[in-house]
Amino acid sequence: MNKKSEGGLELPQRNVVDWNKEEYWDEQKLDEETRRQFDVCHGCRRCFNLCDSFPRLFDLIDESETFELDSVKSKDFNEVVEACTLCDMCFMVSCPYVPPHEFAIDFSKLMLRHKAVNYNKGKVSFSDKQLAKIDRNGKILQKSRAVSNALTSVRNKPTRYIMEKTLNIDKRASLPKYSKPYNKKEEVNKKGESYGEKVVIFSTCYGNYFNSSILESAEKILNFNGIETLKFYEGCCGMPQLEQGNLKEVATSAKKISKILSSYIDEGKKIITLIPSCSLMIKSEWPLLLPNNEFIKKLAINTFDIDEYIVDLAEKNKISKKLKPLFGGISLHLSCHSRAQNIGPKAHKMLKLIPKTNIDLVEKCSGHGGSWGIKKGNFDIALKIGKIPTKTIISKNNRYISSTCPLAGEHITQIKEINEDNKKEKITSRHPIELLAFSYGLINI
Repeated sequence: MNKKSEGGLELPQRNVVDWNKEEYWDEQKLDEETRRQFDVCHGCRRCFNLCDSFPRLFDLIDESETFELDSVKSKDFNEVVEACTLCDMCFMVSCPYVPPHEFAIDFSKLMLRHKAVNYNKGKVSFSDKQLAKIDRNGKILQKSRAVSNALTSVRNKPTRYIMEKTLNIDKRASLPKYSKPYNKKEEVNKKGESYGEKVVIFSTCYGNYFNSSILESAEKILNFNGIETLKFYEGCCGMPQLEQGNLKEVATSAKKISKILSSYIDEGKKIITLIPSCSLMIKSEWPLLLPNNEFIKKLAINTFDIDEYIVDLAEKNKISKKLKPLFGGISLHLSCHSRAQNIGPKAHKMLKLIPKTNIDLVEKCSGHGGSWGIKKGNFDIALKIGKIPTKTIISKNNRYISSTCPLAGEHITQIKEINEDNKKEKITSRHPIELLAFSYGLINI
């Protein structure tokens, strides 16, 4: 690889995750690499305001005996690791030293390596491992969703107290609710502008278990525009396992799902994902973990975020413009995993298809961070980080709140309610595809 010097103009390059090599798991070599990268971060400090990992690192150094990294104990690095949510914003938007720069800084992949080593050493708790079993939990709890949702509600103080003690989930943190599955087959509009197109909708665990309205909205919009759809779900993309460092489980899921989806690609179908975290896993994380897998390579270049796909159709004049205005305006939050895909603000472009509708774009971290933000000890930090975009959203006084990440959207509305002491009417955050479907008159919200 060619190294670039200060001021180079080359595109950032992501190095593969060499988790199949013994060196990856060598703790001494990991400590050496950690100190090398941390020392560069210490000298730069450009990422001080991105997440809590960097303030923790800089505090460790500033409060050390020598005020340098050499007097910080390696065991204390775990404080930094625990605060990283693998959002990739340091790599994507801030760090000037990412590969091919000779410093080759990739903070989030360094944190992933630490998490993987910790997982293999048994440092991930039993309860955390159980929470990451999304499909098992979803299949069980969705069937009894009325009871499940009642038990996990923040208003149910007894059960939330028990969950806090046993699962370390903060009793104040809002949790996603299970929804009724969406299995209806929609009729394809043969007069649609994109008639003849065929896609596979990877419904994701969120669309499958928690918010089927996202899946319904996407399918109705695509069918209305003449696109034949096939709903697909063979398991979670593995993001919860990646957050814990369970690389083996992520790789197993990636191999299984990519092999099946590859056959649909061979039939000329594109793969559409509904949640940016899943898009990011398929497009970026899977190829970095398994760079030589041909199914994964093929899938990565044929997978599109739902917003990305709709915008592509619009730019080719292959989408209906029969949309009604959403008066009152939209505050749109672009999540970290949307930004990390490096495709631009596609959700914003998609919603701009709606006529006479003001859209305010907010591109700040919500602070949720997947399962990280709901944990006791992290929730207050998650609220603090999320106040920045939430205040901006509140100041716009728009009627609709939307986020490309449903978890981020729910977190933002909870912060809004806390700030307003529940005095105002509760506002629900919607996925951008739901707002587009509502504008088409295909769903009610």
